[in-house]
Amino acid sequence: MKNKQICVSLENVSKIFNKTNLAIKKINLKIYKGEGVAIIGPNQSGKSVLGRLIASQIKQSGGIIEYNFENDNVIANIGFQFRQTTWPMGFKVKEVFNLYKNIYNVKDKKWLDNLVQVFCIETRWNKVLTSCNTSWLQLFSIALGIIHKPELLVLDEVSSSIGLDFKIKILNFLKDYKNENNATLVIISPDDATFEILCERVIVLETGFIISDDYITDWNKNLTFEKYSLNIMNAIKQNEITVKPDQLFKPILKKFEMNVEKFREIYNAFLEKNMNYEDENYIIEIRNIYFHLNELHNILNSLLSTAMNKKSIDQVIWHTKTLIKYFKTIKKKISKLEPKIEYKKSAMIFFKNTESFLKYLEEDLYKSFKSNKYIVYATELTAALSRKELKQLSVLKKKYIQEEIKFMKLENKFIKKQQRQSKTTK
Repeated sequence: MKNKQICVSLENVSKIFNKTNLAIKKINLKIYKGEGVAIIGPNQSGKSVLGRLIASQIKQSGGIIEYNFENDNVIANIGFQFRQTTWPMGFKVKEVFNLYKNIYNVKDKKWLDNLVQVFCIETRWNKVLTSCNTSWLQLFSIALGIIHKPELLVLDEVSSSIGLDFKIKILNFLKDYKNENNATLVIISPDDATFEILCERVIVLETGFIISDDYITDWNKNLTFEKYSLNIMNAIKQNEITVKPDQLFKPILKKFEMNVEKFREIYNAFLEKNMNYEDENYIIEIRNIYFHLNELHNILNSLLSTAMNKKSIDQVIWHTKTLIKYFKTIKKKISKLEPKIEYKKSAMIFFKNTESFLKYLEEDLYKSFKSNKYIVYATELTAALSRKELKQLSVLKKKYIQEEIKFMKLENKFIKKQQRQSKTTK
């Protein structure tokens, strides 16, 4: 991949609907120019949402999506096949086709004629769209998506209910377009024929995470897309695949372990000094702090081998909150002991020496997971930053995204203006 140019890159991209449904979870992905990429996964795994994010049809809730096109016009370089096959009453095929042609100011008559011929548009030219069958409308949507010769084309469905000859004709047309223009194709849930002709890479999603990303050149010689899909779907169903979060979570755990190591030194020194009182209730209570800390540590460790979903995040929040509360409760109880209790002084020194650890739990770990900052914004470089620094960085990223959206809106206005001018000229 070192010699290939990136077409689109996603950095820590998340998508949340209605503030509760985390459809895409901190995805990091690079798609290269000229690739044919299949995105597969079970129902509700986030395939279509990821496709729409890549096609810039919807805005991400967090993270950065960057494009590397020949020019800066993002909209003009992306084609997207809408799954919607219902159109307003009265629109004819030729009216919609010409509308798209004028929006993108397509002048290449040979190219347009080729589209009309390949997608069998000429036989339906004067038909009302609502009278056309659903299978053909899906293909018509592909024609509209590719009419402006985009560098990146995202297809959400290549109909399997059309005749095989017609389908192979469409697929070979797309293959030639891809090869001749070094175009990038992203295809959601392709069937075997579509994958075989157009794709060389397959990305598997589950619960909004990428759980597999493979090139067919790395496959066993006898492995087919059908076998691959069946095997991986069955493995997901049988819970044989562990969904792994981004490796960028490692710095979070590393920071936690650094703080735990300092705490452990103070804790061990305290126990050694008070060995004669190890059966005293309040000494046992302090040892229970360490027990709760180990519980939290186990939960954080589990995030390296299981999906970072709402349930696992809630577990971190609950265990952190419990540890903080228990820490403070025991400190308060011991502070009220009579001065004559021999281990009281060393216990209070223990709590004083571990104040920085308690502050880390309260101000860093708990608040960060509570606000989902680690899910949306953490990167290998930023996960070890302070909350203040993370906040500053998130503001910069938000500003970047807002500027990109502003730019896209301006492009939309420009396209509409072109359309009005074209109608006036006619």
